[in-house]
Amino acid sequence: MRSLANMRKPLIGLGIAVIAIVILELFLPRFLTVGNLSNVLVQAALVAVAAFGVTIVLLTAGIDLSVGGVMSLTGVVVAVLITGGMPWPAAILIGVLLGLAIGTINGAAIAWLNLPPFIATFGTSGIAAGLALYLADAYPIKAMPGGFVALGNGGIARIPFLVIITAAILVILEVVTRVTPWGINLRATGNAPAVAKVTGVPVRLTILSAYMASGTFAACAGTLLAANLSTAGPLQGSPYTLTAIAACVIGGVDLFGGKGHLWAAAIGTIFLAALKNILNLIGVAPFTQNLVLGCLIILAVVATTRGPALRAGLVHLIKPHAGGAA
Repeated sequence: MRSLANMRKPLIGLGIAVIAIVILELFLPRFLTVGNLSNVLVQAALVAVAAFGVTIVLLTAGIDLSVGGVMSLTGVVVAVLITGGMPWPAAILIGVLLGLAIGTINGAAIAWLNLPPFIATFGTSGIAAGLALYLADAYPIKAMPGGFVALGNGGIARIPFLVIITAAILVILEVVTRVTPWGINLRATGNAPAVAKVTGVPVRLTILSAYMASGTFAACAGTLLAANLSTAGPLQGSPYTLTAIAACVIGGVDLFGGKGHLWAAAIGTIFLAALKNILNLIGVAPFTQNLVLGCLIILAVVATTRGPALRAGLVHLIKPHAGGAA
């Protein structure tokens, strides 16, 4: 029963998103075309890979603001290695290991040095962004090989590789976070770290592993973004920090830890990608789109943190009137 209750919020969000999309389709016939939907899924996939790592961190009641910086730095490093003659699979591996290293630094600073997650990850984000600008000399790196570009733009049977990769990651993470001790420890740490520690949960190692996972998936997202754009810009990952966190919150992941689903975060990324696509189709300016995104985040946080209190208040107001009518 508790599992069903935890799933209610993401399912309600999914229902609202479907209804909204159907209504908008009446006014935007171009939205549900195969080509446009494929583009929406690709854009959602790029955000989802980063959002999976953010979800894991949020389950521990943490936050990772270094996602965008890691994405930018990883993309630049992979591009520098590839253009320098290294085979692109080896360059990708080094990029992913770099993300893992940054995540390890974040986790160690938070778990052992007791730095607030906001401060620790904000600091590493600035360092990563600065290194990306330095390595790229503030210019985008192009001239990517065909195999690497195909990773971000090719597909099988009209299904983009990016969507296939993201779906595979999602399935694996869903299994790992649900049935393994690690997944249980993540939620226990987020719900009540003191209690979790008393019951034998390695809280510090769990926090460390969460940020290691987030750094790794941010690096994967940055690499896939560079492959999709055929370019590695030193700032191109910056917007993805806000978008990844927004996708998690809209998907019902609790900012205070312990509650959330990876599949719900994936739904949140699809919703945001569809919303941005719709706004582009109707000609809304980019800065206005950021305004809409900011409002959505605020509404989602209010629904997450104040939803039960608001419902209790409404019940309190309604009950006296109902009793009087009886």
